[in-house]
Amino acid sequence: MGDPQGIGPEVTQKALVNLYRSTKSRFIVIGDKKLLKKLPSSVGVIDIPYTTAGEGSLKFLDKAILLIKGGVADALVTAPLSKEAVNHYHKNFIGHTEYLASAFDVTNFDMMFVADKMRLTIVTRHVPLKEVPRLITKKAVHDSISLMAKTLKEQFRIKSPKIAVLGLNPHAGEGGLLGQEDLKFILPAVRQARTQGINAIGPLPADTFFTFSNKAYDGVIAMYHDQGLAPLKGIYMKSLVNFTAGLPFVRTSPAHGTAYDIAGKNKADPLSMIAAIKLANQLV
Repeated sequence: MGDPQGIGPEVTQKALVNLYRSTKSRFIVIGDKKLLKKLPSSVGVIDIPYTTAGEGSLKFLDKAILLIKGGVADALVTAPLSKEAVNHYHKNFIGHTEYLASAFDVTNFDMMFVADKMRLTIVTRHVPLKEVPRLITKKAVHDSISLMAKTLKEQFRIKSPKIAVLGLNPHAGEGGLLGQEDLKFILPAVRQARTQGINAIGPLPADTFFTFSNKAYDGVIAMYHDQGLAPLKGIYMKSLVNFTAGLPFVRTSPAHGTAYDIAGKNKADPLSMIAAIKLANQLV
């Protein structure tokens, strides 16, 4: 259920009330039973004791990992937590994505954001902006392209996916005038992918892509967090889902945060959580 002080408990309950009659899936919610009194009676609850919100958030997640590893559950939907709060309890926690990848010994993984027919991954994920250029390597970009192609084929059942690869610099570097990364690293990664039979196109200018081109592709590779997510959340926020590509099971989550400012006020919109649960059902 995510952070017990955030909107996770509220959107979880609202989403399950909306969905439980329309699906044959069985649901188990892990969290604080005191905060989950509005769940349908058919939904199981595993109550986990905790003393702080950060501790609870991580203990809920650890229990979910045990259920997945034990074959009790087929998919995991995570409500939002606060990385800062978790770090007070467990140092160096970066996020759900990295924590789950470590728990399952996965090295090639990506955050994929899904809405309608849009699927987007980010090469550098949760890192400071100043660190992004040095992390843009041919291998990193190629790994993201390759994993996107594999995920679209195997899990989204798209036979011949077409993948757009965005440039790092303005106008994809203008032939090197506005930065060398697009020529030195991104273009060679695209070319390597194409020699492997992947229909990848790029680097493409990011500033116009979401206005004119996004619907022409099955998947998009962005270079850094806000390059991909700022426009995507502007277009699809209420229906956007975070899916972790590369894991040996299905994991989704709503694309919003803990929203402490409205927590406990019955104002949280459950649409992104509903979309996350529906996508998990589709992909299992």
